[in-house]
Amino acid sequence: DKCKPTQIILIDYPGFNLRMAQKIKKQFNIPITYYISPQIWAWKEKRMEIIIKYIDQMLVIFPFEENWYNERGIDAKFVGHPIYNEWRPSNQEELCHLLNKKYTKPIITLYPGSRKQEVNRHLPILIETAVKLKRKNKDIQFILGVAEHINIHNWDIPEWIHIEKKYPQKALECANLALIASGTSTVEAAVFGTPMVIIYKMSPLSWWISTKLVKVPYAGMVNIIAGSMIMPEILQKEATSKRIYNTALEIINNPKKINQMKSDLLIIQNSLKSRDNTKTAADYILELS
Repeated sequence: DKCKPTQIILIDYPGFNLRMAQKIKKQFNIPITYYISPQIWAWKEKRMEIIIKYIDQMLVIFPFEENWYNERGIDAKFVGHPIYNEWRPSNQEELCHLLNKKYTKPIITLYPGSRKQEVNRHLPILIETAVKLKRKNKDIQFILGVAEHINIHNWDIPEWIHIEKKYPQKALECANLALIASGTSTVEAAVFGTPMVIIYKMSPLSWWISTKLVKVPYAGMVNIIAGSMIMPEILQKEATSKRIYNTALEIINNPKKINQMKSDLLIIQNSLKSRDNTKTAADYILELS
């Protein structure tokens, strides 16, 4: 009893944490808070049975999740997205200087993903796209943003593509346009206010399975939050260098289009703020103890 906790906080990683919740509840019968909920609104909704039975409070990071869970009998509270909560606006000119780029010329950042398989599928297409865009407009500057653990030495990357491993998020923030793999990075781009073309490719089998299981109409989280296609998505067989090139060119040459995309992203950015500035996730956790 001396070691019995007053509450357990589970964070993300549903495969492990939902199993853990069942064991904790049976052993200790104490409140359980889950922070960063499983995305069961997209797939695996059967997990809801476990959540209803074992989770006392769900702290969610996307605005639409609060109502979604509440409608299904779960006490959910939207606490803002950690990327937004931690972000502080940067001076664009200083960012460009940090990355050795000219503030006065367009910057396109290539963001192929954080997993090895994603990089293997996306990077060749993004390099081909960059080559076509550079031929069309020599003034465009390119940055490849990749995580430190990603090995890109085997790829034939033109020397005019600046490889940024130290500050990949800053490469995203300073860009006029990002060609970006679907994932958490699209939320980062939204918070930074960076217009984007969202791409994604997977194996044919994985794609077929996802079309059967996934219930949301968009791949990019930014579009899921918006409830509409505010940023273009180019997926699977459609994700060719020609298609991405045409889409990127249409945006980068159209200031009116870029401004509209920035306006749409500002709405998303504001929606990722906590609605109650006086309460943090920690406050809700303490209230339950």
